[in-house]
Amino acid sequence: MSDFMQKQIDASERLFNMMLDDHKQRFEKIAAVYALSESLQKKLNERDAEIARLRQQLRIYETLDFM
Repeated sequence: MSDFMQKQIDASERLFNMMLDDHKQRFEKIAAVYALSESLQKKLNERDAEIARLRQQLRIYETLDFM
């Protein structure tokens, strides 16, 4: 009976280590995706600010053309 229990404990430890490795790999990938997403969001916000600035300039030029 002792041999059976030891095999079960060993199998449980192997499964635990496999699950831990899987978790670490997934976490690293999620962290990389998050960093990429954060960078993309920053670039999109900069783009939106530039578009707003250019639209404001365009309104000024259009107003000056009507005068």
